Amino acid sequence: MATVFMKWLETTPGDYDRGIQLLTLGRLTPLKELIATNYVQPGHRVLEIGCGTGTLALMMAEQGAAVVGMDASPLMLAEAQRKADKAGLAQAIEFYEMDVSELADRFSPASFDLIVSTLAFSEFPPELQRYALAEARRLLRPGGRLLIADEIIPDRVGARLLFYAVRLPLVVITWLLTRTTTQALSHFPTALVEADFTPHVIASYLGGSLQLIEARPAVESEAIPLKAETGIKTCCLPCAAESAMATIVGETPLPALPPAPSPEAIPQLHHQVTPRTLLLDLISLLNRFVPPYPKIATGLYRVGNPNRTSPVLVTGNYDLTVRRVVRELDGRVDCWLVVANSRGINVWCAAGGGHFTADNIISAIKTSGVDHLVDHHALILPQLCANGVDGWRIRKLTQWGVHWGPVRARDLPAYLAAGRVKTDAMRWVTFPLRDRLEMTITSSMFFGVLLAIPLAILWPHLLGLTLGAMFVQALVFGLLLPWIPGHDGLVKGVFLTAATVLAVILWGQLAGDWPLIKYINRSLGLGFLAYFVAGEFQGTSPLMRGEANWDVQFGVGLLTLLVYGASQLFLGM
Repeated sequence: MATVFMKWLETTPGDYDRGIQLLTLGRLTPLKELIATNYVQPGHRVLEIGCGTGTLALMMAEQGAAVVGMDASPLMLAEAQRKADKAGLAQAIEFYEMDVSELADRFSPASFDLIVSTLAFSEFPPELQRYALAEARRLLRPGGRLLIADEIIPDRVGARLLFYAVRLPLVVITWLLTRTTTQALSHFPTALVEADFTPHVIASYLGGSLQLIEARPAVESEAIPLKAETGIKTCCLPCAAESAMATIVGETPLPALPPAPSPEAIPQLHHQVTPRTLLLDLISLLNRFVPPYPKIATGLYRVGNPNRTSPVLVTGNYDLTVRRVVRELDGRVDCWLVVANSRGINVWCAAGGGHFTADNIISAIKTSGVDHLVDHHALILPQLCANGVDGWRIRKLTQWGVHWGPVRARDLPAYLAAGRVKTDAMRWVTFPLRDRLEMTITSSMFFGVLLAIPLAILWPHLLGLTLGAMFVQALVFGLLLPWIPGHDGLVKGVFLTAATVLAVILWGQLAGDWPLIKYINRSLGLGFLAYFVAGEFQGTSPLMRGEANWDVQFGVGLLTLLVYGASQLFLGM
């Protein structure tokens, strides 16, 4: 349960420790104390993967260890450094801002006596978990230990049901605040065994959902039986839906970690139209706002029959994105496709929201083994992810050259045939009618459901009118968007609101018997709805400036309520 809300706590490092204490019911601190007192000795060199705000790093430094803490969050590391300075332990701890995929580049083999991690592995995709375990095995000195405290799906049915019940509201709250979530570890003991470790559960709390696992290199110890997790793979009800989604998508075998196998062993993707893909298209059309999003396993794939000189393309793991890219490439281009972790979100939204970064791509490159399969180091990234991906960081840390491909996947064959040269048409972002209508349906479905729930409970007589008006407003706005003045959805919303008020006045004139208060009420209600619809189009295309400005919308909504209240006071009697 804790790793879900961590996503929000990581945005407020000062509150992180207090929040984690609350979310783990105080059980994480005893686990950290157990690690520091029972496993850390003076002179030990310790690596902490995902050190967060440095609480455990300080405990281990107090025991006389030389601690190396790594984390990908600069905000968390800044808080950790502040705490180390305050405690007078800055000389005993080194903090590194780095992704786990950089372990091989930063540290020599057999350089740590102990490697620890708390609530970090559950944030890694499966292939990165395997990569981190393999690196931990390489970095441990003889007699070294790997200690992992993390969220585990409980084995017992009762504990598992309680786990889901508590975790579900945290998943919902965290998604609303951060637009992302996490998944508890599933079949993790098996992954440890496959990485040549012998695992053993040292401590277990919260019905088995929070465990401390000690893992020793297998060659140094006799096997200790440990029951692998069985049953449902997911960790909460939304993730159960994601598991069902994965069944629809079809689980492609995860690509092997480097050194890479023969090219024929890499999964191959084909464009095909089947009942399953049509169902996925329908799901993607009706819902792009709320997880679970249809996604595929990250890793390396073949499109066609690529060889050592074939191009290497990168995209996110949103299922619709991958299938559309493959649709344009299959039968036209032989290439390697690296699918990086974008949290199942399209590359533009994921990059803009910080969920698809240079580190995600670096991890995908290093864990996929693609460098063993090609004789070049040219990487082609989607132009639309340039808003959040640092190409120079990728170049620096991987030695791969970054080339920004065309805006649309349909231009990829021509772009590659021209030797990675883009025409002006390939660079420009457009928002054609088909895309506008697609987003009209998607947004109308999502906000229609949000509106329908309170309306059905409080004002059922307004349900049909409100939902019908919202869809008509969204449809008109989508159709006429290029010709409505302004580049900002909120500016364009003024014109949609004015048109809505005029339509209400015309409606009243045709009806012929409306009192003044009815004109005012419907103009206010439907007018604000129009402004909201236009504002929410803000994030549907790169052509619209920024995300929806909820603070402005809230202010307009509050003003609307004040005007409504005044009209009821003076005219409603």
